[in-house]
Amino acid sequence: MTSARQQISHILDREAVAWGVLVLALLLTLGLWRQSEMEVSRRQHDHFQRIAEKQKNILNSRMHDYEQVLRGGAALFAANGMPSREEWRAYVETLELDKSLPGFLGTGFALMVPKEARYTHERSIRAEGFPQYAIYPEGDREMLSSIVYIEPFTERNQRAFGYDMYSDPVRHEAMERARDTGQPALSRKVTLVQETGTTVQPGFLIYFPVYRTDMPRDTVPARRNALIGFVYSPFRSFDLLNGVFNTPTQLLEIKLFDSVPAPENLLYSSERAGHSAEHVTEMQLHIGGHVWVARFRSSPKFEASEASSQPMVILFGGLALDLLVFSVLYMNAGHRRKMRDAAAKLEQSLDNYKTLVENIPGAVFRSEVGASLPVFQVSQGVQALTGEPPQRFLSGEISYTHLIHPDDRRKVNEAIAAAIARRSAYSIEYRIKASDGFTRWVNERGRVTSDQNGQSRWLDGLVLDVTERKAAEIMIRDLAFNDTLTGLPNRRLLLDRLDRQLATSERTGRHGALLFIDMDNFKMINDTLGHEAGDQVLMEVAHRLIASVRESDTVARLGGDEFVVILDNLGNTADAAAVEAAELGSKILVMLSKPYRLGEHLRNSTPSIGITTFCGHQVTADQLLRRADQAMYKAKSAGRRQLQFYDEDSIAAVRFG
Repeated sequence: MTSARQQISHILDREAVAWGVLVLALLLTLGLWRQSEMEVSRRQHDHFQRIAEKQKNILNSRMHDYEQVLRGGAALFAANGMPSREEWRAYVETLELDKSLPGFLGTGFALMVPKEARYTHERSIRAEGFPQYAIYPEGDREMLSSIVYIEPFTERNQRAFGYDMYSDPVRHEAMERARDTGQPALSRKVTLVQETGTTVQPGFLIYFPVYRTDMPRDTVPARRNALIGFVYSPFRSFDLLNGVFNTPTQLLEIKLFDSVPAPENLLYSSERAGHSAEHVTEMQLHIGGHVWVARFRSSPKFEASEASSQPMVILFGGLALDLLVFSVLYMNAGHRRKMRDAAAKLEQSLDNYKTLVENIPGAVFRSEVGASLPVFQVSQGVQALTGEPPQRFLSGEISYTHLIHPDDRRKVNEAIAAAIARRSAYSIEYRIKASDGFTRWVNERGRVTSDQNGQSRWLDGLVLDVTERKAAEIMIRDLAFNDTLTGLPNRRLLLDRLDRQLATSERTGRHGALLFIDMDNFKMINDTLGHEAGDQVLMEVAHRLIASVRESDTVARLGGDEFVVILDNLGNTADAAAVEAAELGSKILVMLSKPYRLGEHLRNSTPSIGITTFCGHQVTADQLLRRADQAMYKAKSAGRRQLQFYDEDSIAAVRFG
């Protein structure tokens, strides 16, 4: 054994062996250096792709928000019929789109006008105070359109007043697509009629169809027959997209094309002249039934931020290590052990350096499972999220758990405990309170890792700020289901709750009732004191209705001065339900008949109430609404300020003088 060791030592002591080892080590170092360069390049490209995908999603989300605004405009027509010019202006101004969704050039309504109705229509608009109004361009066309509403009614937007978009082939195609599908439709690239002078920008429009509510819309021919017009918005591409992409922190440059990447299809460009990008990708965006192509290029800022010294560290570190090994082999066997230790330490230092130079966005943390100190490592991103520096978390001076909203701590602890038990990943959203007192929504994703013995050792995770997304979700949900003035459920939410109540009634056999309420003389208040006073009356009506019914009942506003109340669990028979509905209706009648204080004025507005009872799915929700509406008109015809039942209900009309 000793002789064999001596022979090996003798071989290693030869200079030729040292040179041979050096050559092999150099080849290995060069190979690792090349592999490192490829890995860095791959990581940079993956990061570039993720940022490009994020930018694409931001644009998609922004365009979806604009579509939702148009849906809201169409809902205004569906709820109230054709709004007046003042009502349309009030609706657009209430949205405050220049603050919540900057980039709108305007929001308008284009009315479809048959050829034979053209001159009647023009005289009608001129009578509203626009003596020069006329549909343009001139021409003999079977069907025309006219922009009758456009807000804000600025000098630029006034150029579009009366314009027949249906006469333009590009706009015509998008309008027909919206009409036939019943969905938002994005036009191809156009030059807007608002454009003049030398600062002409590419433009596009989004249309949303408005149909008659009393006509079917379940087929394409039916939708064509029921069409009234289009709620639409025009956009100047550069004005809109500069707010999305042209920021000082932008890491990517973008060119946006309509359908096919070509110079004539260019909608927007933030590229810098003379810059040759290292990373380029193209992505399609499907918006409003149309396709945009986004070409993303890495910016100089991105390439500078992604530059890594790792390959050069490996190259020069490896060369140094090779020379050290060569020196060890060349000098004597006695130094080999010390050199191996130095090489091991150097390799460990390189591994630690790789970990430190990794650039991961968000607050990244590592905690030891079961350790007394909850946070073992945390990135600088935690300060932007919580307002506290990472050192305070690492020292145990403050605990991240204490920043979690008290109502959310339990579900967070349960999610982490379940992940530890299963040794799996978890993802959860919750609220935290930062040091500035502001409550933020965050998304935490983590994974439990085990050591070589299979024991759970580390909890590694990432915390991201999702406050803006949460706020957008809440805003969209409120716009979809709640009346913006009173906060009551709107028609959409009312029908959903009525369907559920019918299902519950079907299951339990318990009867319910539907009250349709219309405020008498409300138009007089609006006309004499103004819409602001009318809004005060409507909000007070909502408060009195909520105070008059039971907690389990539903109060909703259909629009204007029309309200609906769903009364549930009124008895096992239609007669019993009618009696209880009459009692609750009389209470509402008394409450709503009390005078309304409007500043220094007291005004009266009494209700006319129509009632119909229900049990199960004998009739649909829409039929119930129509029955209650008929009963309400019966109450108005009988003198107002009274209750009337639907004719086919078992209890005769109950009158209150």
